[in-house]
Amino acid sequence: MSCTSRFASDFISRHRKLTACAAALILVALIALPSLGIASSQEVEKLNRFIEQSGQTDKAMQLFSEARELIDDDDWSAAERAFRKFIDSYPKHKNVDAALYYIALSLKKQEKLEQADRAIDRLLSEYPRSSWADDAKNLRVEIAAQSGNGQVLEQELNKDDLETRIIALQSLFHHNPERGAQIVADIFKPDSKSHRRLKEAALSLLAQHSGKQAVEALLNIARNEKDARLRKTAVFWLGQTGDERALDALKDMARSDDTEISRMAIAALGQHSGPRALAFLSETARTATTVRARKEAIFWLSQAGGEAAIDELLKIYDSDTNAEIRKQIIFAFGQSKSARASAKLVEIARAGDDESRKTAIFWLGQRHDGQSDDLLVELYDSEKNEAIKRQIMFSLGQKGSKKALRKLFDIAKSDPSTSMRKQAIFWIGQSKDPEAVKFLEDILK
Repeated sequence: MSCTSRFASDFISRHRKLTACAAALILVALIALPSLGIASSQEVEKLNRFIEQSGQTDKAMQLFSEARELIDDDDWSAAERAFRKFIDSYPKHKNVDAALYYIALSLKKQEKLEQADRAIDRLLSEYPRSSWADDAKNLRVEIAAQSGNGQVLEQELNKDDLETRIIALQSLFHHNPERGAQIVADIFKPDSKSHRRLKEAALSLLAQHSGKQAVEALLNIARNEKDARLRKTAVFWLGQTGDERALDALKDMARSDDTEISRMAIAALGQHSGPRALAFLSETARTATTVRARKEAIFWLSQAGGEAAIDELLKIYDSDTNAEIRKQIIFAFGQSKSARASAKLVEIARAGDDESRKTAIFWLGQRHDGQSDDLLVELYDSEKNEAIKRQIMFSLGQKGSKKALRKLFDIAKSDPSTSMRKQAIFWIGQSKDPEAVKFLEDILK
């Protein structure tokens, strides 16, 4: 037997459980040996060590994967033991830092918070450049919040990492809202260089966790913050507090020359459900200096719902002659489920000025009920104004109901106006109803 064959036989007998990859490497090495002469015992020993390391790597990854599966199964105690075994068995493995993170996570889930913190300390001290370092820092913040360690949270708030600072602030508010509010006051000091994202998160946390204490802080930010986007954000959160103290300030802001602040303040008033907020919206809808502000107030007044809002809209419609304002109120009536709003919509469709009638007829066409079908048919039959009749046909074409479609058939066949007949055929052509298809086919015969 040749030297090479003996070496091969020796390797095969000693390493029967080699992976395919390792076996292939052995084969390449053995093939190369004859070109080097008879292999020395030192070379054979090197090859043995390589094979043993390959086997260890495979076993290490198998053990790591099994431990990771325990994390996926939420078996935290078993996962902790498995990752400790991995580190003990393979202390130099490239995934030791990941194993330390998962040990910390498993301990946190078991509420062994001090031990979890020690695992994070080891990870960050031994592997400061680990890709798991940021996750570990965020986990430390969560642990500090869970244990009530406000000192750690405030330390993390002074770090440079933005995401960690946001998580720390969130955890601090959860543990101690009063202290969180104090930190927010510092973040918004005139000389603060805090990142906008941190400030936006601070506003949200302040509004959601500080209750009535948040109102004055939010008002101060809404009035004095230099960043317009942050001022608007503060105004938005004032609307979410539901606090009556915010209403007077929001009323003043609604009349601001700053269009964006005005818009946000009107929307914020719309988030309040009390009678004072409704009165402020109504006053803005009647008397604001710009049509834009009036229209936005009308929109939010309509969203407030209830018959009190309908009362205000009816009064404004009857007393105001501005076409844009009336159009906005008709839109509100078209969206409302109030019987009185519906009745007013019908009244306008019958007897309003031409532009108001067209708008009301359009919104009747958006309703899917037999009553509006009947009304549109009746309106068409009694109407003399051709422009209004075209609007009625448009609304009939939008309905999609059998009654509306058959009225279009009737117009197409017998209306005295050629123009109206052509218009009806056009809208019939937009329908996918089989009756519409047959009607058009019959015309072509």
